[in-house]
This record gives sequence, structure tokens and C-alpha cells, in this order.
Amino acid sequence: MNKVKAFTLTELIVVMIIFTIVISLAFMALSMVKRQVGHIQKRTVAKEELIGLEKVLNKDFNTYGLADFSGNNLSFKSPIDSVNYVFEEGFLLRNRDTIKISISNLTFFLDGNNVKKGNVDAIKFISTELNNRATFIYTIKDAAFYLND
Repeated sequence: MNKVKAFTLTELIVVMIIFTIVISLAFMALSMVKRQVGHIQKRTVAKEELIGLEKVLNKDFNTYGLADFSGNNLSFKSPIDSVNYVFEEGFLLRNRDTIKISISNLTFFLDGNNVKKGNVDAIKFISTELNNRATFIYTIKDAAFYLND
């Protein structure tokens, strides 16, 4: 009688168990990588929103000069055009654009002094989504501002 060389049932079960463990570890590692990529992607989007906000605020301050602040509204005005910002919890509106970023410690300045209402020449805030990154935007006023006062 010829004996056929083959694996026993026990050996096959052990291989299947080891294979199952390896596959489950691979799926766990994959899910952890996907979660990390999601966090990185969310942080990147928040950083792009903040950089965009910094750019438009800087452009508006340097285009219009002084802004008028009252309540949660910041308005830039000229004889030709105007830009209005509305600061809300978790986002802010710039005219019809929504900028989704959470900011805190919103402070307005005029000549280096805190302003609660009226003309402002600088703004400072902290982005809570990006490890409390502080942002300071300002404009340089010309001499006519001080002469016309």
C-alpha cells in the first residue's frame, strides 16, 4: 500500500488560525492608518481655511484701511465697495462666503488699544482647531488719519 504524503487536519487548522490572526492584525493596522489619515486631512483643511482667512483679512485691511466693529460684525467700507464679516460660533461669514473655522479670544485694536466698538485697525484671534494658533492682522494708517481726527 502506497502512503500519500499530505497535511493532517490538525496542521491545516493551525495554519488557518495563524492566517486568521495575521489577517485580523493587518485589518487593525489598516483601520488605524485610515483614522490617522482622516485626522491629518481634517487638520489640513482647517489650516487651509485659516490661511485663506488670514489672506482675505489682510487684503481687506490693506485695501479699505480702517474697519468698523460692532456686536459681532466687522465692516470695511469705501465709496465704491464694502465687505462685511459676521463672527459666529464655529464659523464666520464674509459677505456671502462661509469660512468654517472656530476662533476664540477675538480682540480688536485701534492704535494698540483694545476696542469694544467703533473703528479698528487690527484684529487678533486664536484658532482652536490648530492647537490655539494665534493670528494678528493689522493695517498701517497714513498721516491723514491723525490729521483729520
